Amino acid sequence: MGIPVAALMLAAALWFAAGAAHARSEAPSGYTDTLRWYHEQARAGNPTAQFLLAIKYETGTDVPRDLARAADLYEKAARQGHADAQFKIATFLETGSGVARDDDAARTWYRAAALNGHAPAQFNLGSMLLRHAVDSDARAEGLSWLLRSADGGLAPARTLSERWIAVLPEQTVVQARELAVIPLTDASSQR
Repeated sequence: MGIPVAALMLAAALWFAAGAAHARSEAPSGYTDTLRWYHEQARAGNPTAQFLLAIKYETGTDVPRDLARAADLYEKAARQGHADAQFKIATFLETGSGVARDDDAARTWYRAAALNGHAPAQFNLGSMLLRHAVDSDARAEGLSWLLRSADGGLAPARTLSERWIAVLPEQTVVQARELAVIPLTDASSQR
């Protein structure tokens, strides 16, 4: 009992179509095609492509250096929840690279990345909060982000948090330690 030719042809057509669709969904292998693919994917709203293309514009790798374009791409990816992009747009805003300097916006983006578990963002947010703290609650929050960053393995956070622990009142340190152990899922739902 043989398989009808029409069924074999249909199976072959489906297999070929599936293979062609799969091939179109993968990044191209050629260097020039890959750069074109980054641009196409970034325009289509892919946050990873936006982030990777932003790095190219920030560094001037394979494209002319353009900090404003890098900032725009970082922000687009950041708005989609890309933690590394949230961190990068925050650093641009804090330093005024490619955008107007804006500490409030930088703090907002650092907080978004920090809530996503991004240790360098936690470090920068903690440092910013401590630099501008006007009361013990703000100092406790700042220290709590440094402690989280240190727990995430960032060595400078460990060093800086130890320095702050040595000079802050004991109650502020206790409060910071309590804040630092609240799961981020709980913290992010309260912002």
